[in-house]
Amino acid sequence: MTVNGQRWDLEHGAQRASVVQRGGALQSYLVDGLDLVDGFADDERPPAFNGAVLAPWPNRIPNGRWTWRGRQHQLPISEPATGSALHGLVSDVLWQPEEVQADAVTLSVPIAPSAGYPFQLRVTVTWSLSAEGLRCRLGALNTGDEPAPFGVATHPFFRLPDARVDDLELQLPAGQWLETDSNLAPVALRQTSGTQWDFTEPRSLRGLRLDTAFTAVSPDFEATSRAVLSSQGAALTIWAEADFTWWQVYTSDYFEPGSDRLRRSLAVEAMTCAPDAFNSGADLIVLEPGVAWSGSWGAQARLG
Repeated sequence: MTVNGQRWDLEHGAQRASVVQRGGALQSYLVDGLDLVDGFADDERPPAFNGAVLAPWPNRIPNGRWTWRGRQHQLPISEPATGSALHGLVSDVLWQPEEVQADAVTLSVPIAPSAGYPFQLRVTVTWSLSAEGLRCRLGALNTGDEPAPFGVATHPFFRLPDARVDDLELQLPAGQWLETDSNLAPVALRQTSGTQWDFTEPRSLRGLRLDTAFTAVSPDFEATSRAVLSSQGAALTIWAEADFTWWQVYTSDYFEPGSDRLRRSLAVEAMTCAPDAFNSGADLIVLEPGVAWSGSWGAQARLG
């Protein structure tokens, strides 16, 4: 067993993927032998939540403080640089296998009540490969005795062959983006139309620095929203079901100067709620005792 726990290698046709226990994370995804996610080695802890599940909240809760139904809570500050509680409670723990197949694996992890999150959940993730590409199905069950606020996302870093961030074009038909302050705490929702945050049509990411949440994404006829990365004739479509109403896009700018990971890949995270949703309530899921939720996102490649 490595630092990331057990690893499961999935296969379907020309697709290969690896999933590890730590964070229930996607470690690698290859199509025709080409890497489409920026992962990590077996003996390397994921440097930036690579591929991990983020629950029971994604993104940041400024100062780790939030109020729920008249009760104040204080979460540990996990990102000292911004003074935030970042990306939930399960991204750095070992998940347990529930079902393993040649092309799919299901993992689960319990969330026990704590001072900062006094609720009880069981969170699951199923990673699978099929003719439709990669799918990530996320689930949560309230195993406690009171309603529990909940949000979830996954943190994949995507890449295309022979392309870094500045070589990519992004299309994400979002009507609004979330302005943040110097600590990445929410300030206000803004309209994307006519601004540098307008990706309704494919646009180059060259020189753009993003760690930005988008919402009001136009769905297709199946109520699915999509982001498309493209470069040199290759494209990767990331789709998400209707409950994923927010998208975080991050251009890998916070790595140390000189690091090969700096602007090497693009994080595109479909989220079920807004940053700091525990305070704002924006698209927050509330699970009643005994109630379960599930939703999926996925990716499909076209390589030349």
